[in-house]
Amino acid sequence: MRAFLLDAPSKFDVRDVPIPSPKYGEVLVRVAACGICGSDIPRVMETGAYRHPIIPGHEFAGYVESVGEGVDESLIGTAVAVYPLIPCGECEQCANNMLNLCENYDYLGSRSDGGFAEFAAAPASNLVLIPSGVSVEHAALSEPAAVALHGLTRAELRGGENLLVFGAGTVGLLVCQIAKAMRSQNVFVFDVADWKMEVAERNGWAKSVSETEIAKGKLGRIDVIVDAAGAPSIFPMALRAADKRSRILLLGNPHDDVTVERMLLSKLLRSELCIVGSWNSVPEPEWSQVLNWMANGDLIIEPLITHRVNLEELPEAFVKLSSGELRAIKVLAVCSPQLKG
Repeated sequence: MRAFLLDAPSKFDVRDVPIPSPKYGEVLVRVAACGICGSDIPRVMETGAYRHPIIPGHEFAGYVESVGEGVDESLIGTAVAVYPLIPCGECEQCANNMLNLCENYDYLGSRSDGGFAEFAAAPASNLVLIPSGVSVEHAALSEPAAVALHGLTRAELRGGENLLVFGAGTVGLLVCQIAKAMRSQNVFVFDVADWKMEVAERNGWAKSVSETEIAKGKLGRIDVIVDAAGAPSIFPMALRAADKRSRILLLGNPHDDVTVERMLLSKLLRSELCIVGSWNSVPEPEWSQVLNWMANGDLIIEPLITHRVNLEELPEAFVKLSSGELRAIKVLAVCSPQLKG
């Protein structure tokens, strides 16, 4: 099969490798599409993965091609999204069904081979069935959508509350949509790239706001503030924008160290702010929920996909994303054509 292989930071190509054989309890997935996550860019270009060579890619969906021993053969041909975190099943977190906090997990695309290939092996227990009416390409974004839902669940977002999102990338825009699905009253979004905020406005997901409007408190009460960017400047901005007992949700991977002024730390105390961390997601009920929202039209994926590339074009896409030459929200690698009927 053809696959995108990472041999070391900034050393990668697309080449022929053996098709993996599913082990006991695994399936072989014919990958239809795999998204480039923001975390994939530094992994491929700068830091590398946990082992090399490796096939990156953890946002993928496709069709069950074959099954290993112990797996029901009726799954063959089924359209599935693939939960990339492989829990150990033995630690305290797994026992409490907090799979995303597993202490000894494996992970497709960073610790084991992932979805930038024509085929990928995955545990059958990591499959989430794609409901009728949902494009398999769209279902590849189940992972970032579930991350957004998990975060808003952690922040205990309630109907009628107002939300401010920093960062209009894939996760930030999914947060905006999911907040609407969870009956938020007002959803505001800020990004340094005006064109990304325009995507939110054009699709009715959020109202774009300026840094001045935020600083001057012109948005009214904000109940939940979401950092979906991870830039060092965002957390202090979130603290400044917070009202009494606002909740600040940290979703974006940090880009660098963050320094907080003593005045803002005092505000955190005196306003009884709640800082909430969120990590990954769980397949049930979060993945099923986002796929159901895709099916009923509450979660729209197509406007997020700004570029589609094939496997052979992936190396160039990573170089352009890293340099900033490619103006993108979600780049989707289409690894094989979708089945018809």
